[in-house]
Amino acid sequence: MKYGLVAMAMPLFLDRSVCKYLREDGVLVDKKMKKGFRQEYKAIVSRTPGLAKDNWLLSTLYLGCYLISIHKAAPDIITEKRFERLIRALCEEIERRQKESDEAFDEKNIIKRKTASEKSQISTHEMDWVSTFKQHSADEYEFTYTKCGLCELGKREGCFHLIKYLCMSDYITFNKSGARLVRDHTIANGDGYCDFHVFRKEKK
Repeated sequence: MKYGLVAMAMPLFLDRSVCKYLREDGVLVDKKMKKGFRQEYKAIVSRTPGLAKDNWLLSTLYLGCYLISIHKAAPDIITEKRFERLIRALCEEIERRQKESDEAFDEKNIIKRKTASEKSQISTHEMDWVSTFKQHSADEYEFTYTKCGLCELGKREGCFHLIKYLCMSDYITFNKSGARLVRDHTIANGDGYCDFHVFRKEKK
């Protein structure tokens, strides 16, 4: 992938929070370590095949590169357990900062997911997500991933065991977007697919 604007945005948005939580977890984050994070991130981005320019999951792939780089730059310090704690802390921050909305059932969002699903069926990009989409009613839809770009990234980088922690944010994202997510299977946990059943959340 290119180290362009989207790639450069990840460290700008996340470095401060990541370093804060690592310090709170007992890690001495100095200039040398931060430089190592950045170098590893750039290296992962440069060797990861890209997606189509209009693929809305491109930023998710960059995010995966960034988070994996934190572990790979210092695996003896950023262990799996510490990585999990870091991701949980970031999820808590997302939950605090993200505003409530009805985006999950916004017409534009539904069309975007449906179109993305159709395009994924004929995609030739190695790292692309492949999905199917079905809307059952105005208050319920489902989509199923049979291939996950983050999981492919994890395999390529020898970090597949970390990808399951990145899936935690999905529940927060849908909850903040006016929906309840029910998911029984994930590729990151060894299943053959990820099933997302999305229900409109009742307003209080």
